[in-house]
This record gives sequence, C-alpha cells and structure tokens, in this order.
Amino acid sequence: MKTVNEAVNVSRSAYQWLVELLFGIVGATVVMLILALSMADALANQSAIEIKQDKELPSTTAKSITSISNLSTSSDLAMRQVGSASMSMMWFDIYSAKLYSSDGKYQANQLPLKLEIEYHRNIEAEDLIDATVDQWQHLGISAQKIDEYREQLAKAWPDVKEGDRLTFMVNTATQAEFLFNDKPYFKVSNMQFPADFLAIWLSENTSRPKLRQQLIGMN
Repeated sequence: MKTVNEAVNVSRSAYQWLVELLFGIVGATVVMLILALSMADALANQSAIEIKQDKELPSTTAKSITSISNLSTSSDLAMRQVGSASMSMMWFDIYSAKLYSSDGKYQANQLPLKLEIEYHRNIEAEDLIDATVDQWQHLGISAQKIDEYREQLAKAWPDVKEGDRLTFMVNTATQAEFLFNDKPYFKVSNMQFPADFLAIWLSENTSRPKLRQQLIGMN
C-alpha cells in the first residue's frame, strides 16, 4: 500500500513539475512575444518619424524659397513715394499714378524709378497704345521710333480692368520691365524706350504739366 502511495506521490510530483515547466515555457514565449511586439512598435514609430521628417523637408525648402523671393523684392520695397496724381477727362476718372524713387525725391535721369498706374476704368490695350502714341507725337518722338515702340507695347500691355495696376520699373538706363498687378509681365529690350516712356509724365514738355508737378512732388 505504501508503495502505491509513493508511486502516486511521484506521479503527482512529476505532473506538477510538468505543469510548472509548461507554464514556464509559455510564460517565456509570452515574454518573447511581448518583447518582439515592443521592438516592432519601436521600429514602426521610428519609420513614421523618418517619413514625417522626409515630408517636412519640402516645406522647409518652400519657406527658404519664399524668403529668397522676399529678398529679391527688397529693393522695390525700399523705394519711397515721390508724389501722386490722378488723370481725369470730363467727369470720368481714368487712372491714378504714383512715382517712386530710392530716396523719395525726383531728379532728372536719376535711377531707379518706378511709375505705378492704377486704372479706374476698363480699357483695351489698343486704346492704351493709341493714347501713348499721341503723347509721343506731342513730345516730338520720331515716327520710326514710335513704330518700334508700338511693337513693344503690343507685347507688353494687356487689356486692363478697373482696379488693375500697370507698373513700369526702371532699374538702370538699359534695364526696365512692366509689371501687371505686381507680377513681372514684360521686359523691355529697346534701350531708349525707358526714357521716352517716362517722358510722357516727367518731361517738361509733357501735355499734362500739372500732373507732372504732382508726380515729382512740386505741388
């Protein structure tokens, strides 16, 4: 009887040991799985961070480009207004004009200069060109020059609507361009054009002497 009991006890001990071993293996497996999942999560998070950083790089580049763009217009922003004037016919307002220089003062042949015109009516480009030609004829510009300039203006000027701005920016005697609503629109290639175009408003022989005085700050 004793032998049987001992055998039963041994079997129970073996069973208990087997159970403990099994739980130990399962526990170790669970721990390993947890560690593996943790490592996988860590790697996934790291990848997500790297992807996010890669996506943010173009944004940083865009900011840099924006800063460069702002710097490129700094000389324009530094210009100071010399004077302003309005052009009217009968009861109709045609445009308002503003003249800018580097120091806010006007001196003949001093550059850079910027002439900004804001239109108060819808005007077709052809009508603008015809009016400009009339002013050149008044100033005594040769017919040959006017024909050359007309070709330039046909490319340089769009139809304008009320509120549109056409700006003539003269950086040097040979470097000038038109901007339409503050955006570069056409670069002038004729070296004599800038002086002759500005003469419409700034020449002492202009057809609008009162407007000239207002623009150059003599009013």
